[in-house]
Amino acid sequence: MSSSGNTDMLKKAGSYFRRLRLVQKFSFAVIFLLLVSSIVFNTLIISHQRNSLRAEMQKSHLGAVRSLAKDSIEPLIILDPLRLDELVRTMLQTPGCTYAGIVDRNNRIVAHTNRKKLGEQLIALPSSDSSGSDYVIRELSSGSVREIIVPVKVGYDLTGTVIAGFSPDNIENAIAADLAGLKRYTLMISLLIGSVGIWGAFGFASILTTPMRKVKEKMAQVQAGNLDLEIPGKEPVLCHKIMGCAEETCPAFGKTRCWSISGTNCFGSQQGDVFNKLSTCRECKVYRESCGDEIGELIEVFNEMIGRLRTSIVELEESNREKSKLEKLSALGEMSMTVAHEIKNPLNSIQGATTYLRENFEGEVLQEFLQIIDEETRRLNEIVTSILRYSRPAPLTLQRGDLNQLIRETAALIRQEATDNNIEVLLSLHDTIPQFSFDSQQIKQALLNLLVNAVDATRPGDDIQICTRLAGPMVTIGIEDTGCGMSEETVANIFKPFYTTKTRGSGLGLACVERIVKDHKGEISIFSSVGNGTRIEISLPAGK
Repeated sequence: MSSSGNTDMLKKAGSYFRRLRLVQKFSFAVIFLLLVSSIVFNTLIISHQRNSLRAEMQKSHLGAVRSLAKDSIEPLIILDPLRLDELVRTMLQTPGCTYAGIVDRNNRIVAHTNRKKLGEQLIALPSSDSSGSDYVIRELSSGSVREIIVPVKVGYDLTGTVIAGFSPDNIENAIAADLAGLKRYTLMISLLIGSVGIWGAFGFASILTTPMRKVKEKMAQVQAGNLDLEIPGKEPVLCHKIMGCAEETCPAFGKTRCWSISGTNCFGSQQGDVFNKLSTCRECKVYRESCGDEIGELIEVFNEMIGRLRTSIVELEESNREKSKLEKLSALGEMSMTVAHEIKNPLNSIQGATTYLRENFEGEVLQEFLQIIDEETRRLNEIVTSILRYSRPAPLTLQRGDLNQLIRETAALIRQEATDNNIEVLLSLHDTIPQFSFDSQQIKQALLNLLVNAVDATRPGDDIQICTRLAGPMVTIGIEDTGCGMSEETVANIFKPFYTTKTRGSGLGLACVERIVKDHKGEISIFSSVGNGTRIEISLPAGK
């Protein structure tokens, strides 16, 4: 058959195999492995047994020839031809023996299974081989006869020699006859194992593919748009029972599926968010025990995927609503910017007029009301400036700089006000933070807003801590105060424009801080609870 014909057959076989169901593929694979294993096993057993029988037969041949040499001593000495003939005839009963003969000390054949050779004179026969053994084995007629020569000695005197020839073909026939029963026995065992294996392969394959079939059915439902489903799997275990953990403050303590809970305290360290934990948790004993095997892991991953897909859809809907809200806010911002710009000029005129009246007219009541007008005009001007700054942010001017030095300069601006309120500003700046690109003016503005809020919230006698640290490609700035803290509702709304807990102010300070951080591709987080102070963390990308 040509190579192209073989290729076509292989392609057809491969195409047929791909169309088979998984149960059939698994069963065929198991049957094929059993068949190959059985053939290899039987071949090894038969080969080992054949080699053992061959070695045993060779050993028995040598023993038989040695026995013949021993029995031939007396008949050779007294020259008893009948006894010698009887001995060589007995040697023919040894399996594989084709001839046997006895030679006297003059190398003359005195007994032989082939009587025509009696009286023939042989050349000098070897009495030992090169290793010093008392026998010689040689191959004759191109390996068709294997001859064993053993000298007959009385003490150190050579009395004669015994020669016996053995046919390898006859030996192999005798071995084959002995192995026939073993072959039948191993064949029966192989058939029995194969039958059990085939039955077990189909049963085990059915057990394995049942949960996979469920996954397939559920995926079809997902494709149809149904996300309110879950594949039942093995009941997950509690991590603190498996690991012997007594850390009751851990978020996962007493809960199942600890690998899906952020901030778990495993092995003395916090494990971070869910996505960063996955690579570690999939090797964890708790995860393995909860899932069982790879199919259990597949079911768990499928359920997690569906859960996250549901969450993502909800977040997408929320994002769309937020986008719509932002579009409305953007339109409102444009309007606010226009209104603020128009208000700013009259405010400046009012403030100028107030200044003129205060300088040119006297009177205690007049000065008091002019002071009020002046202060309120300044406050309105600050609010209008904040609205303009938020509605029309300046583009970033990125330059490489030293963040730690910028923090020191910003802290110096607020330090006097903090000292006047008996508040200490403490710096803990990591000295390995490299220089990287950022807008120093906008970052300073953001830090100044945060520090002003921290001073307002901190009680006299307490302190404000500012620290920096390097975490991979990100630089983190932490500002922590010991003030009254904030409720969960306040934390959730604190970055919204015009949201404020103060009686004075525009409510745009933290909104501007968040915008500045986002413009730098960074993140800002607030950790606070009522009565326990507030910690704000800003993470900025430091580049390579």
